[in-house]
Amino acid sequence: MNSMTNKHSNSAKGFSLIELMVVLGVVGLLLAIAAPNLFSLISSNTLTGEGQVLRNQLTYAQQIAISKNADVEVRFFRMPDLDAAQTEEAFRAFQLFQYNSDGDLAPISTFFRIRNPVAVHDRLSTLLDPRSSSGNSSDKKFGFSAPTQGSYEAPAGEGGRMRMTDYVAFRFRPDGSTDLPFRTGSDDTWYITLVQGEGALQSSSPDNYLCLQVNPYNGQVSEFRP
Repeated sequence: MNSMTNKHSNSAKGFSLIELMVVLGVVGLLLAIAAPNLFSLISSNTLTGEGQVLRNQLTYAQQIAISKNADVEVRFFRMPDLDAAQTEEAFRAFQLFQYNSDGDLAPISTFFRIRNPVAVHDRLSTLLDPRSSSGNSSDKKFGFSAPTQGSYEAPAGEGGRMRMTDYVAFRFRPDGSTDLPFRTGSDDTWYITLVQGEGALQSSSPDNYLCLQVNPYNGQVSEFRP
């Protein structure tokens, strides 16, 4: 009987306080080592995801222009992200437009908001600088003027409220090309750069970025990551 009692009490024995503290200490140490890599991975995945959405929409815009035999305009909107407490204006959204039966440019896609903390670095994006189109005077006789700029009532306010919002745009043509002009030498490239991280918009050489390049002649979109 005594042997059965001792066997039962031994099997019911739990962890001591010291053993629990050792286990918690080891777990805490492992988390401290793994956390920076984990946060870096999450950050990289967010930037990759936003870049993929933008690339897919640029490709879709080209396909629609070809299939409908009509220009498709891609507009990038400059706005704050008040819902994420980001009061600084930056290019944080984009949308596709095409002429409707009344001859007006109308949206043909959702208003895509670039998820915070990812944003477009306009100083590292020739595609968003209207002054970039002034490279060759000979381009003007062919009607090239992109990137263009304007303002449009978009759901860019807090909670999706409509407000007049500045944008920069370019178009895909029915033959798959763009209305972006030829640029000579090393400047013969059009690109848009997504960045992520605190202070990334102020940095001239951000650590974490994704660059999408648009070929003005065939509309092909290619991606570059450091």
